[in-house]
Amino acid sequence: MPIDILALTALVIVIIISAIRTDLNTGLLSVALAYVIGVYFAGLTVSEVSTYLPEQLVLTLVGVTLLFEMAHENGTLDKLAGLAMRSVHGHPTFLPIVFFLFTFLFSAIGPGNIAAVALIAPIGMVVAINSGINPLVMAIMICTGANAGAFSPVALTGIINTGLMNEIGITDTSIALQIFFLVAGLQSISAILAYFFFGGYRIKKTNGTSQPLVQLNEKFNAQQIITLISIFVLVIGVIIFDISVTVGTFVLAGLLGLFKIGDAEKGLQKLPWGIISLVAGISVLVGLLETTGGLDLATNILASYSSTNTINGMLAFTAGLVSIYSSSSGVVMPTFIPLLPSLLETLGGGDLMDMVVAVNVGSHLVDVSPLSTLGALCLAALPETVNKSTIFRKLLLWGLSMSVLGGLLAFIFLDLL
Repeated sequence: MPIDILALTALVIVIIISAIRTDLNTGLLSVALAYVIGVYFAGLTVSEVSTYLPEQLVLTLVGVTLLFEMAHENGTLDKLAGLAMRSVHGHPTFLPIVFFLFTFLFSAIGPGNIAAVALIAPIGMVVAINSGINPLVMAIMICTGANAGAFSPVALTGIINTGLMNEIGITDTSIALQIFFLVAGLQSISAILAYFFFGGYRIKKTNGTSQPLVQLNEKFNAQQIITLISIFVLVIGVIIFDISVTVGTFVLAGLLGLFKIGDAEKGLQKLPWGIISLVAGISVLVGLLETTGGLDLATNILASYSSTNTINGMLAFTAGLVSIYSSSSGVVMPTFIPLLPSLLETLGGGDLMDMVVAVNVGSHLVDVSPLSTLGALCLAALPETVNKSTIFRKLLLWGLSMSVLGGLLAFIFLDLL
């Protein structure tokens, strides 16, 4: 069996097992398959396969979840949850919309989607649980809001997109702004669908305990004020001074632990290591697919069924499928966008800007999946009292379905209209 088919088959097997065996961390299985296929079939060394481990992603997940777990331990996040409740004047049904807009604005003004979710998800998920909101809805709204703002011309993903467009001959600066609005609009449609489909307007009643989960009128103590200042410094550092989220969270977590403002030891014990190993393990297998040509094989198979009347829908669908287990802006966009001019020429028609939008939308709609960075950050931010396995399955299914929805939206708005 050719190595690219073998690697792609391994990924399909992992996907199937992850849907059937929810008790098994398929990240471990992914690493095992990557080593077996890479070393014994692809002729790679153990060291070469090991380089597929996404160190940056792992460190980001550890740093962010550690900092906000420390903030949760000293009660800061609970107080922020109370502030969020007051911001909607006692109407928690609006909270998912508030957090969608919040992450959209934060992502669009510069930090981008990953930074926006990394900083907001730990607060938003606690707010959801304490307010009786479906955490699945909150996770989808946060991730989708961040992606809706990600293609701002001043955001990281928008800058990457502009650079890739320049390489294929799209140099008009106004087009970048048009693409931003188009992508934001299509992302917003998926958020609205999720809000109503999963009943984001319905609030669950508490168990009637005498102690409310969020004390709306309690004041912040000294430790919590310092923690808030630390989070604010991190936000300012990321937005204005272009400080890495990973670096900022580790520095602040270290300082909070050093001065006993937060308990670093408890934070480390409560890190979601299962989720971190799952995301990292899948990424190792995807790295093998990139090297062996498995991703190219999947893309070529799907693209062969497209035409000038369906190309945008097919591009969005294909980009979404690949992006579920790969980096949207780091792998999918740099892979697909440079191929668009030749694809346009082969098909004998189409609109290059629409094709770029299709790739952008398709690759990012699926990022609510817990196997993507955004979905993983939301899942990691959930309190221990929540059944993360259930949320994981539902987020994964929603992320998979977004590849279909992305294809439909692109087909309707870019192919038909």
